[in-house]
Amino acid sequence: MSTTIKVIVFDLDGTLYEDTHHFAYYAKRIEEKLSEDKREKFRSDYEAVLSGHHPLKIGSVYDVQRDLILLVRDGVVKEAYHWDGTKLTANEIQTIYPNKITVNLDNMFSIGDLWWVPSSIGRHYGLNNEDTYQAFLETRKYMMSPQFQMKPINGLLETLTEIRDDIKLVLMTNSPKPDSEVILEKLGLSMCFHKKIFEAGKPVKTAERFEWIARIYAVRFDEIMSVGDNLLNDIIPARNLGCKTIYIDSHKIGNEESADIVVDKLKDSLEVLRKLANPLH
Repeated sequence: MSTTIKVIVFDLDGTLYEDTHHFAYYAKRIEEKLSEDKREKFRSDYEAVLSGHHPLKIGSVYDVQRDLILLVRDGVVKEAYHWDGTKLTANEIQTIYPNKITVNLDNMFSIGDLWWVPSSIGRHYGLNNEDTYQAFLETRKYMMSPQFQMKPINGLLETLTEIRDDIKLVLMTNSPKPDSEVILEKLGLSMCFHKKIFEAGKPVKTAERFEWIARIYAVRFDEIMSVGDNLLNDIIPARNLGCKTIYIDSHKIGNEESADIVVDKLKDSLEVLRKLANPLH
């Protein structure tokens, strides 16, 4: 990259660790909040999503109020499906969504990672935001416990330690501070970041957060790099501002044009990160 990168902003969940066994715990907590007659349906749908046999997929959008699953490009609804997979016609889509849509954290969910799958299915079966958020907090509490074992990404700590004297490192996560700090401790990354932003409100507040980062470090947007696994939360808003991006596309929903660099796992980008601090090496 021709521009010198002065700040790197990292997502946490799905970026700085690759463990996924907590999602089953989260799904179970949501399932328990449903009435018994809906629990088997919840389990069936959750397994169908994981196996790719459900219209709800990573990369889609779930309209909670209309109970529709959307495929969206640049805010425009291109395809829409009922929960059972029945596809809406182009005329139906135009009638329901005549204008661009905006995702949010209340009723228009971007299914950018596996966190959103159990909660969306729970909402379909009648839970509200408070129910699913309580299940989320229960899961994060479990992740703080000794029972939740985590496997650090090989070489990540060494890479961040190597580059942090030359590049400001910022953590920006939607997750609360207490459990995020414990997760960082488990990963050995507690002391790596110059700043940490918790409950960031991505994607709604992503641009606002990056504007703040640019101000406090007195850098241009093209001197900031965003690294994350959620296209809508971490990559698209940053690119729109002019930031450089590394997209961790573990679910294969993007393409080589989705970001400046697209990798399957963060480990695949560690050499790139090291070279940002030592461009001649």
